[in-house]
Amino acid sequence: MTSVLILGAGKIGRMITAFLSRTEDYQVQVADVDATQANALAQRFAVPAHTIDASSRDDLYSIMADTDIVISALSYRFNPLIAQVALETGSSYFDLTEDVATTRAVRNVSASARDGQVFMPQCGLAPGFVSIVANDLAEGFDTLDTVFMR
Repeated sequence: MTSVLILGAGKIGRMITAFLSRTEDYQVQVADVDATQANALAQRFAVPAHTIDASSRDDLYSIMADTDIVISALSYRFNPLIAQVALETGSSYFDLTEDVATTRAVRNVSASARDGQVFMPQCGLAPGFVSIVANDLAEGFDTLDTVFMR
């Protein structure tokens, strides 16, 4: 079974944990600097929780060492280090950032990726997912004047 580590137990991390854990196709773990938040999420979805400092290479390395996929639902400022540790541990990497400099940094890290290792920044809700949903809904109309997205 594919192991997935979700970094960040906030609103977005909670939704990702809910979606992935309910499929029963993944071994999901969640990690956050806030032990209370991580543990609450772990109890709700019956997944392991970890307390880590995402600015610590050692903390990241220890938790990512045996992880197939890491999804960063943290602030963009942590993502270049997370991507670098993912490269070193052989984990595939996904983030939600929309920050251009962070995306460039992740792209630079990904240039050294191993065969089969994926680095995919900017997987956030907007513009990506929101645009996909809007397009799908819009196709259901014969004519459409305007689509508003938030």
